[in-house]
Amino acid sequence: MTNDSPDNLSPYAIDRSALLAALTACLADNQDNQQLTLLALVDLKHFGQINQRYGYLVGDHILAELQQRLAAIPKHPIACRRIDGDKFALIISPLLHIQLVPLVAKKIIDQITRYFTIDNQSISLEGHIGFAASAEPRYAATNAEKLLQNAEAAAKQAKRLKQPYIVNEASAAHQARHHIALKQKVANALSDNSFELFYQPQIRLADGRPKGVEGLIRWNQRGHGVNPEKLVAMIEQSGRMDELFAWTINTAIRESASWREQKHSLVTAINLSASCLRAPQLFETIESSLNLWGAERSSLCIEVTESTIQQDLHQGLQILEKIKQLGVRIAIDDFGTGYSSLEYFKFIPADELKIDKSFIATMRNSRIDLEIVKLILDWGKRFQMETIAEGIEDAESMALLADLGCTYGQGYHVGKAMPASEFQRWLDKNPEIAETDFTV
Repeated sequence: MTNDSPDNLSPYAIDRSALLAALTACLADNQDNQQLTLLALVDLKHFGQINQRYGYLVGDHILAELQQRLAAIPKHPIACRRIDGDKFALIISPLLHIQLVPLVAKKIIDQITRYFTIDNQSISLEGHIGFAASAEPRYAATNAEKLLQNAEAAAKQAKRLKQPYIVNEASAAHQARHHIALKQKVANALSDNSFELFYQPQIRLADGRPKGVEGLIRWNQRGHGVNPEKLVAMIEQSGRMDELFAWTINTAIRESASWREQKHSLVTAINLSASCLRAPQLFETIESSLNLWGAERSSLCIEVTESTIQQDLHQGLQILEKIKQLGVRIAIDDFGTGYSSLEYFKFIPADELKIDKSFIATMRNSRIDLEIVKLILDWGKRFQMETIAEGIEDAESMALLADLGCTYGQGYHVGKAMPASEFQRWLDKNPEIAETDFTV
């Protein structure tokens, strides 16, 4: 905040009517297309003490700036109004889905608790938030006044329970119904073959030449609001993860066949979940898929996380060893974030260590993270494993990793995840490597 005197900044007036008018218009616009409207009511805590200690002009100045901060939270601001002495209401619309409320709450809390500076004095605030969301008419209130009442009730409950925020019960009920409906959509998408694999390039850091790709699942239905991690988790919960894995491995091998025909010797990596690792038909699924598409065993890499292996160490190592004997490559994914125990590490039949992106993102600014990266690279060298750095976002990080001896890398700076056709064009931009064999 600037050092302007409070006298130079007029307070924003209380205007409940303007809020209701904006909310009514928003609800009318969104009702036809079934979009959610979220109303957040912010109730400041002990704000009267600010007025008592610093004076009403300073208090009004702080309220005016807080309103500006809150209004800047949505990408498409609709209305943020002061509706009572120390209460604000913020309209966020359209809201993609109710599960985003915690993210909205965090952004609001960050703005409330960030210091306000008045005449070189730092003043902090606290508050409680009540949320209410509209939905289909039969599920939740679409009347502006009723929605505001729901948000106010939720804010009062948050204050009573000493919670940072509360979602109105009607909105929470809709959240449960929405989750059930979404799970059904995901199940239908799996049955209808509505998923798609995107491929993120992996390159050799020493010379920039392609080493392979990682196959990542995407849902090509617009507006579903489900990120890939949540999508996989929902399929895992449904008990159909083995079905998804079978689809993934067959799709990856089939789509990579065209690259092999053009003499691109690339390794295609796919992820293996804990439930799939325990599935009795896992080995048969891998072997039959390779046989069906006539793929080289070494052109497939199975990525498994440390936590997945640790869930049943003895069985997990046995299964991975069997896959390894088939000629398929094994990579430990997100290495360094799980329980990196030497007890299992000396037995795991892995070819590659993938350094988690959380270390790569901060290694240039964090001495500790840089040392962790160096340690993992040293482990890879000592145990004769290749190393792959995930999440390379800039040229400086890629150069540093190359200097440190990291074998391969992937990330947005190397290439984003893309459909098979787009990845083919990415390969075509590098014709000089088409005849080179990178099988390792």
